This record gives sequence, structure tokens and C-alpha cells, in this order.
Amino acid sequence: MNKKLIGHRACGCLRTFFDLLFSLEGKMKHLWFPSDLAGVKLLIAAVVAFPALLVTNASAADVTFPEGYKQGEHYASIVRGETREELFTTPEAIAAARRGEPLPDGTVITMEDYRQNKLYRYVVMEKRKGWGQAHPAELRTGDWEFQWFNPDRTVKSGESLDRCRACHTSQSGNDYVFSYDKMKEAN
Repeated sequence: MNKKLIGHRACGCLRTFFDLLFSLEGKMKHLWFPSDLAGVKLLIAAVVAFPALLVTNASAADVTFPEGYKQGEHYASIVRGETREELFTTPEAIAAARRGEPLPDGTVITMEDYRQNKLYRYVVMEKRKGWGQAHPAELRTGDWEFQWFNPDRTVKSGESLDRCRACHTSQSGNDYVFSYDKMKEAN
């Protein structure tokens, strides 16, 4: 892809963002040439905020349901009262945990969460280089991102994934994974 095309796409994306921003604001129709100081300030704020919005929204949206997760390794069953969790990941992740290493980039951990023996949800953790930078330091879990899926495998809308991050920060010594030791013990 040439630079001109990349620039054109970035400009189009930025233009769409500005159009949305200013249609809500209702002050300007054409954003590229603001006519007053307030417009210039708003334009500067939008330009500064736009890359941060792309980074923050990109990682959670990029966690898709791992259709072939059961072809990986089932490494643990955890039962707590009426709740049962079945955990799956890749053989490469199991091998890294056995060596005491951080799990490799691209690792996906899938949890089937059953309540009273009925599938309640799936929770997926995925690790990709750079994903952690999208979150404030107090919620950063390395490069892990989380997603909650309904039993029909659609994303649960409105779920605050910051709850996942806040809890998993306590596991920094285990690559932010509560079941890291279970991976070491997997057959």
C-alpha cells in the first residue's frame, strides 16, 4: 500500500470522526477551516484525542470468539459451588508455563463458565503485543485483553471489562493469569 493511499484512508477516517463530532456540536458544517477560536480549540482537541480513541477501542474489539478453541488443550476444570469453569488454551502456552516463562504473544485462553450446569458465558483473554498500552497503568494487565461472550458466542454489550483487568492485575507474577499454575500441571 502506498503512502498516498494510507494518507487518504487516515484522512477519510479522521474526516468521519470530525463530521460526527461537529454534527453533534452543531456549530460548524465544514471542519477543515474553523472560523473562530473555539472551533480551532475543538479541532485541536479532536486531533489529539482521535489516536487515543483508536488505540483504546481497537484491542477489545479485536478479541473475537475463538471458534477452534476446543482443538487446543483443556487444562483445567475449576468448581466453586454451583459454578464450574472449563479452561482451554494452546499447546504453546502450556509449554511456556511449564518453563516458567510469560505466555507467548497470540495466546488465547477461553473459559466456559457454567452456572448450575448450564452454559452461562464464555470469557476470552487474548495477548497481543502493544494491547496493554490502551489502558491506564492501574488497569494494565501486560498485553492481555478480555472479552465476554454470551452462550450464542456474540459479544455481551455493555460489559465493563475493567472489572477483569482490575482483578487480573493481582496476578502480575503469573503473566496476569490466575490459572497459570494449572497450565504448568496440565497433562
